[in-house]
Amino acid sequence: MFHHVSFELESWNDVGHAADLITRYDISVDIGPTRHGITRGQTIYFFDPSGNRNEVFSGGYTYYPDNPTRTWDETEIGKSIFYYERQMNEAFLSVVT
Repeated sequence: MFHHVSFELESWNDVGHAADLITRYDISVDIGPTRHGITRGQTIYFFDPSGNRNEVFSGGYTYYPDNPTRTWDETEIGKSIFYYERQMNEAFLSVVT
């Protein structure tokens, strides 16, 4: 089984441009645009014409050794993956190709 493939873009603006193209060509959006809580990366998930889930993303944490460690636990799973929505999208876990 396959969950998704991810492509890194340069900036949040590029993720927004990808969202514009996805909308223009009536491509099925899965989730987003949104932000991941754990990585702070910006993202959008969509399905290609073959039904495969894809992600384009940008950004994320810059590591600084003196920053305090942030610990996520299972009570925050929704917020850790879908930061703005703050809840898990069950289809995200159940739809695979």
